[in-house]
Formats: sequence, C-alpha cells, structure tokens
Amino acid sequence: MSIESLKSLFRPELAELSAYRVPPSPPAVKLDANESPWTLPPEARARVASVMHTAEINRYPDGRAVELRKALAWGLGGSKDEYVLGAGSDELISLMATAMSAPRAGRERPVVVFPEPTFVMYRMTSRAHGWQTMGVPLDDHWDLDADAMAAAIEEAEPNLVYYATPNNPTGNCFSRDRIEALVNGFPNTLHVIDEAYGAYSGQSFASLCEETPQCALLGTLSKVGFAGIRVGWVRLDEALSAELEKVRQPFNLSTPSQMVATLALTDFAPLLEDHITTIVSERERLATELDGHGALTCFPSDSNFLLVHYSGDVPELCAALLDREIAVRQFAGGNERLRSCIRITIGTPEENQRLIEAVGDILG
Repeated sequence: MSIESLKSLFRPELAELSAYRVPPSPPAVKLDANESPWTLPPEARARVASVMHTAEINRYPDGRAVELRKALAWGLGGSKDEYVLGAGSDELISLMATAMSAPRAGRERPVVVFPEPTFVMYRMTSRAHGWQTMGVPLDDHWDLDADAMAAAIEEAEPNLVYYATPNNPTGNCFSRDRIEALVNGFPNTLHVIDEAYGAYSGQSFASLCEETPQCALLGTLSKVGFAGIRVGWVRLDEALSAELEKVRQPFNLSTPSQMVATLALTDFAPLLEDHITTIVSERERLATELDGHGALTCFPSDSNFLLVHYSGDVPELCAALLDREIAVRQFAGGNERLRSCIRITIGTPEENQRLIEAVGDILG
C-alpha cells in the first residue's frame, strides 16, 4: 500500500486544518502563551518533593483521581462526581466531541456553535472529529452578539455551544446576562462556559451551573502557574459526567500530575492568590504604560494578558521585539480584526518593565 493510499484513510476534514505549532526555542522574555510567569518558591518545591517521595510510580495512577476530584469539589463547589478530568482543557474538548457526537434528527453531522474570535481548539478539535462548526462574530466591543448567537442556535440546533469568558484572545468577560439568557433560552443544548482565565476576573458561573443542568464549566490549572502538569476539568451534571467518563481513558492523568494539582488546589491556594493579585496589578500598570504610546491602544482585559491594537506594521513590531528577546503573539491569519493586534501575556514586574522599555525604544 502506498503512502497516498494510507493518507486517504485520514478524515477528510484534516485537509483544511494545520497542526498547532509551538516555537522550539523560547526567548528570554516569553509573553506569548498566557502562562503564569511565576515559578514555585523553594518551600513549595520542597513540599512537592516531599509528596512525590511517596508516589508509587511503578503502579498505574488512580484511574478515578479521587483525591484531586475531592480537592476540586472543596475549592470550586459541587460534588466530586460532577468533575471529569483531562490533560488540560484541550482533552476535555476532545472528549466532549467524541461522546456527544450523535447528530440531531434530520442532520448528517453534529453541530457546535461558538462566538469568534475565540480559543482556536473549539473549531480545530470539532472539525477533526467531523463536526460542523458555526462561528458567530463578536460585536464591536468584543462582547457576545446575543441576537446573532440566538439565531445561530435556533437555526443549527447545536449539541454544544462554547463561551470562553474571559475570552482568548480578546481578554474580556462576556456580559453575564447575555450568557444566562442563551443558557436558559436553549435548554436542549449543552452550554460549556470556559473559565480558563476566570481566576483573573473574579467572576464565575458556578451558580448557573448548579441551577441549570444544560450548563457546564470548563477549567484548567494551566493559566495560574501549572501549565506543565497538564490538568483540566469539566464540571457538569452527574448524569452527564457519567456518560462522559465512558470515553475518558482510564489513566489519562499521571500520578505526579494528580499529586501536584491537588497541592495547587489546597496547600498552594494562598500562594496562587498572591500571584494572581500581582498579575492583575501588573496588567493595569502595563496597560497604562502602553496606552501612553499613540500607536498602541489596549482593550479592556479581565485576564492575564492584554490585546493591543497597533496602528503600524504588526509583524515589524513583533520582529523588533523578538530581536530584543521578547516574544508576543501576533495573528497573521484567521480573524481580520485581529491582524492589527498583538496579544501580550502579563509577565513578572521585571519582564513587563523590559517590554515597556523595548516598546519605548522601538516606537520612540
């Protein structure tokens, strides 16, 4: 059998997709991936080492991650059986695309709806699973266009609707009343509210999740200092979580990931709160400094990054920053409104100051 014959066995939807690429060598100041800039202090590292000393890594990890799910229920509410765990929220998006793929009556494929621009994996993962995707443009203020979203849901009868709030890459929270109206107005669709950046906004839809079984909450530790352990979760009604569990691989989270994540949600919670407070303060400082340049305009942010409009040549600015060992995110393709923007992750105070000085040097 030839390579071409083998390639013909892949899903046809893959022809329209590109692999998600990560730069191989990060520069000294990495402000392009929305990670927390803080490493654990020595005493916290010692605590991790102490816990890991007891790990039986010759055995499979706890397939149900009981202690971690207890920690999630303790910290975020609900019962431990409402939580399904994955390797980052990316895996949960894939699990939902696998488990909830039955087409509606009269339709050839399941449908997913999301506002855009937003997190690219909603579209990429759904297309890779053969779903029909429907993106609905955000309004002029990067908020949900409630009427357009309602019309899309009415027309497409989606199995899933995603709302990232705060939204990536725009940084803002969507209007709560608009999300609540859509969740309550379409009870036969699962509405997944992605709170990956919720720690920086001080807002949560936990109460809506508790009141309406058609609402689920997606979360992760990747944005608050633990991107390297790859732990995410989705909280949803126990009857739905039981179905989703059927497609989760039994040992998808390693023993080290479970142990460190449990510490993050319990013993390390005060430390993370301090880091989050500092990042929010630095976000406001950085926005003020960047807005001082006439060519730059920062959009309001509720997250750990800023979306910044630049009136000049975006690739040229990003290249000039990279020459100074500073990486930010640019948007070469995709949404046209983003092509004149850069996304800047909030770093440490020292990293932010280095960015401020570099921008001043470049723009004068």
